[in-house]
Amino acid sequence: MQVFTYNIFYRLIYKFGNILITILLLIYLIPVALNLDKSLILIIPFVVSLIIIYYVNKKYLDFYKIVPYKIEADDDKIICSDFSLRKKVFTIYYKDMESLTGGIFDAKHRGLMKVYDGKNKICIGFFDRMTNSNKLVTIILSKVDKKIYDEVIDHLQSKKVMPKGKNK
Repeated sequence: MQVFTYNIFYRLIYKFGNILITILLLIYLIPVALNLDKSLILIIPFVVSLIIIYYVNKKYLDFYKIVPYKIEADDDKIICSDFSLRKKVFTIYYKDMESLTGGIFDAKHRGLMKVYDGKNKICIGFFDRMTNSNKLVTIILSKVDKKIYDEVIDHLQSKKVMPKGKNK
C-alpha cells in the first residue's frame, strides 16, 4: 500500500485559500460600496468583485467535495480519505474506473485530475501538487482497463504540438 498526501503548505491553500481571497475582496468591496452613490461607474468593480467571490467559493466547494487529502493505492484499488467536508472513506477499484480527465490526463501540465468510478458513481480528484502524484498517475494508468488507458494515450498524442511546417 502506497500513501499519497499533500504537504502542509498545499493542504492549507486547498483548505483555506478561498477564505483569504474572500476576505481580501470584501475589504476592497467595502469602500467601493460606500462610494456607489457618488459615482455609478463604481458599480462595475463592485459587480466584478461579487462575481469573483461567488466563482472562487463555488470552485472551492466543488474541490471540498471531490479532493481527498490522503490517497492509498495498492494492486486492486485506491482508498480516498481525509476530505474537507466529508468524513467518508471511498474505495475505488481500478476495474470500476470509467474515465480519467483533467490535468495530465488531458495533456495539461497543471490542474485537477479526476477519476470517475462508474459502478459506484463516485468522482475523486487530486492535484499534481500531491507528493509523488506522478507515481499515482502511473499506478492508475497501469491498472485501469485498456480501453481507458488507450483513450488517455490517444488524447495525449492528439494534444502534442507539431513543429512548424510539419503535418500529421
